[in-house]
Amino acid sequence: MELTSWGLLSVLSLATLACLAATVWLWPRVAAGRPAAVAARAGLLLGCQVAVVLTLITAINAYYLFYGTWSDLLGAAGGGARTQQGRPPALPDAAAATRVVRKVSAGLGPGHGSRRKPAKDGQVEHLEIHGVRSGIGSEAYVYLPPQYFQKPYEARRFPVAVFIAGYPASDRLTWIDKGHIPEEALKAEAAGQIQPMIYVMMRPTVEDGWDTECADVPGGPKVETFFAQDVPEAVSQTYRTAPTREGWGLAGYSTGGYCATKLAMLHSDRFVAAASMAGHFHALLDTTTRDLYDGSADIRRGNNLTWRLKHLPQPPISVLVASADVGEKTFPSAERFMAAARPPLVIDKVLLPSGGHNFKTFRKYIPPVIRWLSAHLRGE
Repeated sequence: MELTSWGLLSVLSLATLACLAATVWLWPRVAAGRPAAVAARAGLLLGCQVAVVLTLITAINAYYLFYGTWSDLLGAAGGGARTQQGRPPALPDAAAATRVVRKVSAGLGPGHGSRRKPAKDGQVEHLEIHGVRSGIGSEAYVYLPPQYFQKPYEARRFPVAVFIAGYPASDRLTWIDKGHIPEEALKAEAAGQIQPMIYVMMRPTVEDGWDTECADVPGGPKVETFFAQDVPEAVSQTYRTAPTREGWGLAGYSTGGYCATKLAMLHSDRFVAAASMAGHFHALLDTTTRDLYDGSADIRRGNNLTWRLKHLPQPPISVLVASADVGEKTFPSAERFMAAARPPLVIDKVLLPSGGHNFKTFRKYIPPVIRWLSAHLRGE
């Protein structure tokens, strides 16, 4: 039973109701003043409190997606273990190119749960990506627009938008079940607001319990390399994608927003645009990142996006900053980033009057981000 599933929440809710009912029924029977009766009453109260708290925590996690899977939760609780004593995992056997396993994902995408026609509704597919350069294996969900399956577009090479979730959320729950990207894209295309694009939906977590901030970790996983090189190569091998940087963009919320901006800034030869939805712009260092930069001030500065704008040449990219003036904890970081920007970097912004750092707010950014990416990417 998944950590964020309705099944788990239903079981906990029923257990809580059963505990409350048992307490009401048993309370008169343990009303005496004897030590055993007092202990029984204390046990009933404690049991009900634990059940209520677990149910509330599970409901909050299911909504905000702090932990997407049991592995995320247990990995964070245990601190996680570095792969091969601090070394990145071994490279796949195929030495020449990134390996991809492609599967059609039935029951996903617009109107999921019913039969859909790819040439009318588009199609969601599941990729298992094994990167040779990084040694990382991870999954992605790819939404292909209806035009991808239509004869007039059979020679078309489509622009690609890579969406990266926040740490450590489940990519499927975030972008498909909660973000509704396939539905939003289909609706915007039907209204003539956007061009047909390929949407690659991923999560930033490649090792459970470790927020790597999409960095090439010294002695650890090469996450930047994975997203900047292995993922584009895998997608390009599998689909008809735009061949140049003008057709590739990134977007993400929270940690994913930071990742999207950093990847575009550091790899402007591959990406032309990035959208940050409530993302931070400094080099985060906390209990979830561990010693991410190996104690090196130079490496940490290199991952501070505002520092890079102040001290290094500006990358020739466009960045959309989506945030909120009130209630968004990353907004001060966004303000400092925007203040440091100058040409050839171009900054656009979508600012809500208020909104917290939660998916209810993130959800509001997705439609304008899709429209913005469409306006900045070009297929062939």
